[in-house]
Amino acid sequence: MLFGRRKPGYTTTVDGSVDPEQAVLELQKAELAAKKKPKAEVFDIDAASETARRLKETGSTFDGSAAKAGEDVMAVVERETAELAAKQAAGAAPEATEAAQPDATKPELLDFLAAEPEAENDPFADQPTKTAPELPELTPAQELAGYIRSRSAAALLTPHALLLTEVENADELLAQMPADPQCEDITTRKGAKDTYYYSNANMSDNYAMIAQLIEDKDLCVMFAEMVRFNARIYPSATPLKYFQRSPYGLAPEVIEQTWESMQGKPEYADIEELTNNQNERFLFSTKHLTRRYAKAISDVDDFCD
Repeated sequence: MLFGRRKPGYTTTVDGSVDPEQAVLELQKAELAAKKKPKAEVFDIDAASETARRLKETGSTFDGSAAKAGEDVMAVVERETAELAAKQAAGAAPEATEAAQPDATKPELLDFLAAEPEAENDPFADQPTKTAPELPELTPAQELAGYIRSRSAAALLTPHALLLTEVENADELLAQMPADPQCEDITTRKGAKDTYYYSNANMSDNYAMIAQLIEDKDLCVMFAEMVRFNARIYPSATPLKYFQRSPYGLAPEVIEQTWESMQGKPEYADIEELTNNQNERFLFSTKHLTRRYAKAISDVDDFCD
């Protein structure tokens, strides 16, 4: 007997002795169970193949055939991953054992070289080993000279007043220097306010003169001496902006004040000012240069680059 709604391709028969209502309930339960049956898990074959490729690069034997054949790819990947981890652990064990061995089994470099046989035809074999001579101990005066040299190398004069405050028996040691050949580079320069020491091996006499003028902090004297020096030695006039440069480092207003204070004083009567063809101001000394000559060497030629 046929019960329930017909569906295309779906018919069933039941025993006539079965209660019709019970038969309908059984069929509905069976249909509901069929609908709730979980679907088979679907794997991304492309992702599994990529995983297989990475495992193969790291030493796995998985070649992706399981994914292509529709096998349980994840199970295969997990198995191969576990096998790879086991191989790596087995390979790391001997290395750890070797690293744990004491260094006593490895010869020291010096012991290894000492055990090596002598080189044949060594050109230096017949030469005796020479020991470097011991340096003589410096006297206190020589140590003081070294201190002055280090300051000179740093472009600094050493005032006598500074030595008196930092060195015990400074005058006695300074008196010993002229007779010591190792101190012959130590030179003195008398300034307006102090005597200065320097090493002419590390500082030129001209720079020492400039440094002494700066140490005396008498700008008028410094201006006059440098203008006379440039006129006598080079010869040339001295631009006012020259004193803005190192080691003077004066501001323009300080330069103007110093030049104004020099004018009218008899000790600076030979210092005069001129302006060249580029409207730049210069100072020169009439003791060494005429105005006409100073102007000529200060002008800038128009045809020069």
